[in-house]
Amino acid sequence: MAFNFFNRFYYGKAGQADYTPDRLPANRRALFFEMLRVRLGGLVGVNLLYLAFCLPALIWSFINLQVLVYALQTEEQTSLSALSGMLSWYLLGMIPCLTLAGVGATGEMYVLRNWARDQHAFVLSDFKDAVKGNWRCGLAVGLINGLSLFLGYICYMFYGQMAAQSPLWLVPQMLSLTLCGVWWMMNMVIFPMMVTYDMKLGHLIRNSAIIVVARLPWSILFLAGTVGVPVAVALLFFPYGALGITIIYLVIGFALTGFIYASYANSCFDKYLNPRIEGAQVGRGLRQADEDEDLDQVEDPNPLI
Repeated sequence: MAFNFFNRFYYGKAGQADYTPDRLPANRRALFFEMLRVRLGGLVGVNLLYLAFCLPALIWSFINLQVLVYALQTEEQTSLSALSGMLSWYLLGMIPCLTLAGVGATGEMYVLRNWARDQHAFVLSDFKDAVKGNWRCGLAVGLINGLSLFLGYICYMFYGQMAAQSPLWLVPQMLSLTLCGVWWMMNMVIFPMMVTYDMKLGHLIRNSAIIVVARLPWSILFLAGTVGVPVAVALLFFPYGALGITIIYLVIGFALTGFIYASYANSCFDKYLNPRIEGAQVGRGLRQADEDEDLDQVEDPNPLI
């Protein structure tokens, strides 16, 4: 029995019937919720695999949180400069941690991308193969992720101090925040693009930036919803909110967030990339229009899932 369990986890469960063409979802919202219902248990397994690459980041965050709590409890008044130094040291240590997490994100996103467009994927074997084939780009993007947070914070604090002397320094301060925000919005599509197309790192970054800017309102909405909402809940209902959010992410949160990003990225690719690639299928997982049906009437205008 134990052998069958691990064998199924590695190769997946066979014998599941495919959707017939007339039963396929008609739009991306329906596709998202149907695939979420079908793959909800699988998301837990993907989340567990990805956590292995996130362990250094989680341990480093826990250590720094304990240091911060100890400093606040033992010192009557902790200066802003001391808190700033702690945060700088924390973000510096997160650079190698996020670099490793970027490698794991390639495997996670390959499985989630397939599931988001109603394709089969073996959890462990496909995760491993995707990491093996994309680890260089994942390593580079993960490194940029860590550097973006550290350098973004340094620039924000430096220009903030200069802004006390001249308001003109507010321009580069806000620009540094904007660039950091745009880069993290690009993370929503760059990993799915990495495991879908054979592109060099420069092309991945350029195309991801174009897509994010082209759909800027939706990109902001997705980033704010997947990052801002959990942070707000954790802070508003601290400490129980923070504990609840932590448990959710340890169980399924990372994979669920990635599944949302994969669904959004698939819609972006169908709009901007796949029509330009000969032989690429548009609307994979969606009910296709009949030949005599007006395509404009069935096109899904919702870039959401």
